[in-house]
Amino acid sequence: MRSKILAGLTAVVAAATIAAPAHAATTATTATVSAGKCKVRYSDDTGKRFTYAQCVINVSDLAAGQTVKVNYESNLKTFNPHSEIGPFRGQTGTVGFSNVDGQGPADLTQAIQIAFKNQSVAQIKKQLKVTLSSPTKGVVVSNAVATA
Repeated sequence: MRSKILAGLTAVVAAATIAAPAHAATTATTATVSAGKCKVRYSDDTGKRFTYAQCVINVSDLAAGQTVKVNYESNLKTFNPHSEIGPFRGQTGTVGFSNVDGQGPADLTQAIQIAFKNQSVAQIKKQLKVTLSSPTKGVVVSNAVATA
């Protein structure tokens, strides 16, 4: 009797194991956008004197085929010097990232370049803040402010 019960239980457990759907070990990742540092420089490009900053924006864990956009805004007024070292962006704008390689998740980096009239490198280093906001739905902003 005991062996019949054990055999029955074994058959039930085996059937449940076979009937249970296989779950792949997947881990969903959430893309994260963060502001890096801004590097501030002075330019005397073809007689046009101005100060400019290159600010890094990073995205990590971007899934294959995914595109992410995030807005940025400088707290300082910018201008476009039409310089050979451009292109320069405006005081506000949008930066986009795409993981088109089909590999994922990926970590990507871009730099935005913004210029300032009549301000020294020291002034920009002390005052500049570039703030990230309104990322694509589902994307987390981990560090929203870039400074020099």
